[in-house]
Amino acid sequence: MSHANSDYAARVRAELKTRCVHLRTKTAFMPLPQKGDEENPSSTPIWWCGRTCEALGPDGSAAHPSQCDAPGRRCYAPPFSA
Repeated sequence: MSHANSDYAARVRAELKTRCVHLRTKTAFMPLPQKGDEENPSSTPIWWCGRTCEALGPDGSAAHPSQCDAPGRRCYAPPFSA
């Protein structure tokens, strides 16, 4: 098990703490990676908004982690806290 693989699982979990709950990619329907899992080999995932089911959010801007991972966008919906 490489150190980079354990970082992958931790990075995914950290990203989900701020990502809008409506941002989707096909990996959203797979189990969360576990420590030691290989990183997803796809470097170009296709993202879409779960509210619009399109590549654009309700505000007309791109549905992408760089734009949907933090509060400030008017359509942003924070993750549910336990």
